[in-house]
Amino acid sequence: MTKKRKPDKRAVLSKKLSRSMRAFAAVFIVLAALYYIWQNYGTAIADSADPVAAPTPLPAGNAALPGDSEAGAIRIYSFNIQIFGASKMKKAKVVDVLVDIISHVDVVAVQEVRSASDEPVQQFMRLLPARYDYVLGPREGRTASKEQYWVIYNTEKLNVVDSATYDDSDDRFQRDPLAVYFQTKDRFDFILIDNHLQPSDAEREIAALPEVIRYFQRMWNEADALVVGDFNADGSYYNENNLASVFPDSDYQLVITNEYNTTVAESDNTYDRFIITASSKEDFTGNFGVVYYDAMYDFSSLGIEPKEVSDHYPVWAEFYIDRDTD
Repeated sequence: MTKKRKPDKRAVLSKKLSRSMRAFAAVFIVLAALYYIWQNYGTAIADSADPVAAPTPLPAGNAALPGDSEAGAIRIYSFNIQIFGASKMKKAKVVDVLVDIISHVDVVAVQEVRSASDEPVQQFMRLLPARYDYVLGPREGRTASKEQYWVIYNTEKLNVVDSATYDDSDDRFQRDPLAVYFQTKDRFDFILIDNHLQPSDAEREIAALPEVIRYFQRMWNEADALVVGDFNADGSYYNENNLASVFPDSDYQLVITNEYNTTVAESDNTYDRFIITASSKEDFTGNFGVVYYDAMYDFSSLGIEPKEVSDHYPVWAEFYIDRDTD
């Protein structure tokens, strides 16, 4: 009978060491490859990160944006972002300025969105902090050049109760106004009516706005209405002195009055307006203004002109959220 030979202990140990060395070598190769990739491509990977995570710092000018509203108030802007669409979204520095301005706002009513699709709006919203949401109206206009109203709001401070476009059965408006019914986290609820009035028909369209206000007040049984937008209520389009007769002091307050310049051009015109109903006066803090952003950023360092952002300045007003009695 042949006896089985016992395994050689040295041979077994040698095999175990060989396997360990191969495993170690494989791990070393993987780590070396990862290190090579990071050294050669890490910067490119970092540069492709979401711009929300790493916003572009903007060089300061000689003025500052109005600070964020206090806890007991909200700040509302109206801004005609001239021909907002795919072309504007391709201008990175222009978009940086717009994102910086809007990131300080609780609500902004935007006019002049011109795009064949909603993608530019969605791209822009992805650049804002996560607290923002929006309402986008239908494409409006009698010609092939359609526009949309776009209302961006801070979900940490406001909820949208409803929204609707004015039913313009008499075809008085080139672009039917959009209204959004907001409720704050406290007592203040209000209707925001966004407008871009046709320059060549400004007189007729402005005269029709009080009926638009009443239409939405009846719809939602809410007296507080804030009427904003590019009214083209000055210059060769409209005699600005007539505005007070359309919106008398007994029923309204003209927040942005005739002495303010709301255009980036050298001409001095108050095209953009902010008007509130009498019931809203108790909620108005008295703080308002025009955002002259050409003085707030160093455009020479940015390599762009202020007019590339827009041909209009934003206008704004601030409201208490805890004083509403209606």
